[in-house]
Amino acid sequence: MLSSNASIRLRIGVMPYQKGMEPAQLIDQAVIACNLAKSDYNEHLFIFDEQMRNTEAREQRLLNDLRHSLDNGEFIIYYQPKYDVTTDNPKLVGVEALIRWDHPELGMIPPDDFIPLFERNGQIGLVDKFVRSESVKQVSKWKEKYGYIIPVSVNISRVEILDNTFETSLDILLEENGLSKDALKLEVTESAYIENADQFINIITSLRQSGYKIEMDDFGSGYSSLNMLSFMPIDVLKMDRAFIKDIDKNEKDIRLVELIIGIAKNLKVPVIAEGVETKTQLQLLKKLGCEMVQGFYFSRPLPAAEFEKNILNKQKK
Repeated sequence: MLSSNASIRLRIGVMPYQKGMEPAQLIDQAVIACNLAKSDYNEHLFIFDEQMRNTEAREQRLLNDLRHSLDNGEFIIYYQPKYDVTTDNPKLVGVEALIRWDHPELGMIPPDDFIPLFERNGQIGLVDKFVRSESVKQVSKWKEKYGYIIPVSVNISRVEILDNTFETSLDILLEENGLSKDALKLEVTESAYIENADQFINIITSLRQSGYKIEMDDFGSGYSSLNMLSFMPIDVLKMDRAFIKDIDKNEKDIRLVELIIGIAKNLKVPVIAEGVETKTQLQLLKKLGCEMVQGFYFSRPLPAAEFEKNILNKQKK
C-alpha cells in the first residue's frame, strides 16, 4: 500500500496523430519520445517533433555504420598522457586510450555523440574490444621502439567484465603482443559497481588477483558516495574533471578535492586528477597531495604518430 505521503512524478512521451500515418509508425515515434522522457529528469513531457526525427535518423545511421566503420579504419585511437607530479619534473607514467570516429560523410564525430548511443544499444563491447586491441598493439610497438612499456588505460564495459571469457581474452591479447599484465590498465566507471554489486566486485577482485590493475573512472560524476570506496576493489581513483574545473575559483571545490584525496590516501589508493588545464590547477592539486594528473595543461589527446613526436621523443633519456 502506498503511503499517503508518497510522491509520484510522471514523465510522458507523446506522438500526435497524423492522418495517413500507419499505427506502427505512430507507436515507434511515441516510443522514441517516451525514451527521451525516461532519460531526462528535468522535463515531464516530450512530444515527438522534427528534431527528434532527425536525431533518431542520425543515431540509426551511426548504429548501421558501426561494423562497417570498424572494418574500414574509420575509428582512430588517440592517446592522452598521464604524469606523476610528485617531483619538480613530471614523469610520464602511462596513457589513456580514447576513440574518435572519422566518418567519411559525417566528418569527425565526437565520442559523446556515439559512445552513449552504443552503450544504450548494447554495441559498446565492439568499440571497447577494438580500442583494447589497437592500444595493446601500439604499446607493443612503442616497447620495441623505445625499449620500455608505456602502460595504456582502456575503458571496459560492465557487460564485458561479466562475460566469463573476458579475462582469458585479455591474457591472449597480451600474450600475442609480447606484453605482461602491467601494460594494460582497466578503467571501469563507478556506476558499473551499483547493479549486482557482489557479483561484479567478485569478478573485479579476481582480475586484480591475477595481476590486472583497475582504475575507477570519473569518480564523483553522480553515482557513488565516498564511503563506497571502502569496499570497491580498485588500484587507482580517477577524480572527475568536474571537481577540477573551478578549483582555482571555488573554495568548496578545493575542500571537496582535499576530502577525496585524503580518503583515498587513507585507503592507500593513488588519485589521478582528470581535466587539468592550467598551471594554477596543477599547483593546487600538488599542494593538496594529488599524485598524478592528465589534461590539456600537458597535452590534448593525440594520434599515435603525434604522441610519439610531441611526447615520447621529448622524454628525457
